[in-house]
Amino acid sequence: MSNSGADREATLGELTFRLSAEELRRMGEGRIARATAQLDQLGATGGARTIDGFLDPLNRLLTEVRDLSAHGSFLFAVHPEEATRSAGRDVSEAADRFFNSYRVNEVAYRALSDLDFTGADPTCRFAVWKMLRDMRRAGVEKDAASRTRLLALNNEIDRVSNEFTENIAASRRTIEVLERSSLVGLPEDYLRSHPAAPDGRVRLTTDYPDFQPVMTYCDDADVRRRLLMEFANRAYPENLPVLKRLLALRHEFATSLGYASYAAYALEDKMMRTPEAAETFLARVGTLTRAAAIADTERLLVRKRKDHPESTRIENWDIGLFADGYYGAKIRTERFGVDMKQLRAYLPYGQVRAGLFELCGQLFGLRFDRNTSVELWHSTVEAYDVLRDGRRIGRFYLDMTPREGKYNHAACFGVREGLQGIQLPQSALVCNFLDPSGDPETARMEYGDVVTFFHEFGHLLHAMLSGHVRWLYNSQSLIEWDFVEAPSQLFEEWARDPATLRRFARDPDTGEGIPIDLLERMKASESFGRPSRWARQVALSEASLQFYLGDPEGSDPSKILRDSYDRHTPIPLDPAYHPEASWGHLTGYSAFYYTYVWSLAIARDLLRPFEETGTLADPDLARRYAQEILSPGSERPAKELVEAFLQREFNFDAFERWVQASPFEPTAGA
Repeated sequence: MSNSGADREATLGELTFRLSAEELRRMGEGRIARATAQLDQLGATGGARTIDGFLDPLNRLLTEVRDLSAHGSFLFAVHPEEATRSAGRDVSEAADRFFNSYRVNEVAYRALSDLDFTGADPTCRFAVWKMLRDMRRAGVEKDAASRTRLLALNNEIDRVSNEFTENIAASRRTIEVLERSSLVGLPEDYLRSHPAAPDGRVRLTTDYPDFQPVMTYCDDADVRRRLLMEFANRAYPENLPVLKRLLALRHEFATSLGYASYAAYALEDKMMRTPEAAETFLARVGTLTRAAAIADTERLLVRKRKDHPESTRIENWDIGLFADGYYGAKIRTERFGVDMKQLRAYLPYGQVRAGLFELCGQLFGLRFDRNTSVELWHSTVEAYDVLRDGRRIGRFYLDMTPREGKYNHAACFGVREGLQGIQLPQSALVCNFLDPSGDPETARMEYGDVVTFFHEFGHLLHAMLSGHVRWLYNSQSLIEWDFVEAPSQLFEEWARDPATLRRFARDPDTGEGIPIDLLERMKASESFGRPSRWARQVALSEASLQFYLGDPEGSDPSKILRDSYDRHTPIPLDPAYHPEASWGHLTGYSAFYYTYVWSLAIARDLLRPFEETGTLADPDLARRYAQEILSPGSERPAKELVEAFLQREFNFDAFERWVQASPFEPTAGA
């Protein structure tokens, strides 16, 4: 690779992935010391506070520290060596301490307040407005003693949040199955990748490539029950006191600033604005889903009674807790002719990835070139350069295989903030789709994992296309957090689109493409189980809000979650389950897990222009969507971005029709 300026912009510079733990800590200390000195120097400089003389150098030094925070946090989540993960956590926390201190820096606050905006455009003014708002929300206008306490609280919140996350990553549970006959129903490729040990036992883990197929296909209810028990209790009991400590710290922080609760603080800078608005929205969606979710459950019970006539209820392990699960798959096969195991044959990872890349080329004019010269953190990871019109605009990484100590969900991590004239954006998809014992190119994916792949890639596209704004506070990562899921939820629709699936859904062993009639049956069955899935999301959203809504002293997070779940879903949550202990969103998303429901309501409205054209593959519309929604990052409020694309105010009509849709006639049985 050449050493041109463009190439240098697209590297991580001194923050490489192969630094030792000691080198990483030393690099972090040096960068923070340099940024601290630069900030002090900026504050001490007299004269007018101009964009070029004050805001631009401040923007650069804040970006350097933000990159350090992201880099450390990322290595904490993915590095195979425990010592380096620990160093990544330390570096991330040190960078966060810098930002916490910066936000209560009176000198910087006064300088920003006095900034001369001569020649500034609206995006610059909006960036500075957000900077000042965040400093006020950190307590910069409080007295010295209050600022000191607020700073200490913020630093401790970061530390406890990382402890909560680390416990989840370390919690990999297993069960052993004594007889191969207990695995009847699972796909052949799954069984081949899980050979019995010499004593005849088969070991199953709570990693997603093990867990999801068992919950969907395994005929032995006891195997499903046992594995779900382990999955639902990851990081339990060790994370319950950590969670309570986090709730208490955040409550003290918010009330010290004069807010009634941490929820009130957390929602103030979101699209929703207030907990009351969120509660009203969730109640509205809960009303929409309740009756249809009950009808779904009744159909599941009718189907279960065909196997077990004595059954009086659907159990958590019959639905997989957070998905359709075993009996949902049975109904899809028997009622709609959609065999989820059959789908696996057409979804090898390599072809799904290639089809996704081709789609992005058609829609957005992007090309993804594999880069094998980059030093990476693990041999299973791939790096890709993103090109548009032959010019590199960013880089991303795919880390798709589970391993010990790795983040065990699915997410898009920001690795480096992209800013105009400074550096190109870099992000990573960290997922757990692929069985580490096989060839990743031919490893079959669950269809639900394909949808998740598209979802996370939607985040990545947002980061790549928006990573060319001038100001850090206009970046995509600083947009209202309850909007951030809308682009990714919209991009899921391409994974559900038959025309898109036909691009890559092909059995590599036979060369057979996915049958058209199977795609049509899939489309016909798509709405089955939807009200139940979103009723569960409403329950989780309400619980996260309740965790942070009042004084946590004496409250029981486990009971709050069970009560919310039982209020909104027809199937009670087993009291022996403690999913709150492994609910990683409780750190970052805190009180606003409702983001997924709210963003989806927006995404369904954003989809309407595509549906009106009769195709999701209209490149002109896709590029206008990219121009109005993705590329601006947070140069304007999210509401304005949405209205610019829709050319009207958004509404919930499309979402309400979608969430209530059913493939069953009102009088039809299961």
